[in-house]
Amino acid sequence: MTELGAYIERFETNSRSRAIRGLAAMAIGTPIALFGTVLFLMGQEAGVSGGEMFIGLVIGCGLGLALMGAWLCWQAIGKRGETFTLYEQGFVHTWRKSTTVVPWDVIEAVVDHTKSNVLARTLGGDVGCLVKLADGRKILINGFTEGAAMLTYNIFEAVGRRPA
Repeated sequence: MTELGAYIERFETNSRSRAIRGLAAMAIGTPIALFGTVLFLMGQEAGVSGGEMFIGLVIGCGLGLALMGAWLCWQAIGKRGETFTLYEQGFVHTWRKSTTVVPWDVIEAVVDHTKSNVLARTLGGDVGCLVKLADGRKILINGFTEGAAMLTYNIFEAVGRRPA
C-alpha cells in the first residue's frame, strides 16, 4: 500500500474468541430466559399475581444475553479473517474477500464506543471505535482485535491532526 506510506503494524481480530464467548453467552442466557418463562407460567397457572416485573427482568436479561451471543457468533463467522493494517497515511481493513483502503482524509468521524464494565470487557466492548467514512460506510473496531486500543489511539490521533 504505497499510497498510504510506510507500514506500521498489523492487527488481527480473534474470531475464535468471539465465537467461544458468543456460545457461552447463549449457553447462559437461554436457560435463564427459560427459567423465567417457567416461573411466569407457574405463577399464571396458580393464579398468583405480583412479581411480574422481576420475572420480566429475568426473561429479558436471559434473552438479551442469548441474542448478544448469537450476534457474536454471527460476527465470528461473517468477519472471519478480519485484520487491520496500519500505515502512516491510513489503514486497510480486510475480512474474507473484502478490502477497504482508508486514507485519513476519507474519514468523516471517529466515535468512541468504549465501555468500562465487566459485561463489556467479556463481550468485546472494552474497546469500541466506530470509523465513519465519507461515503457512508462504517468500520467497527472492538476488543476482539488484538491491540485494538493502540490501533484506535492511532486513528484518533491521525484524524485529530489532519489538516482541515
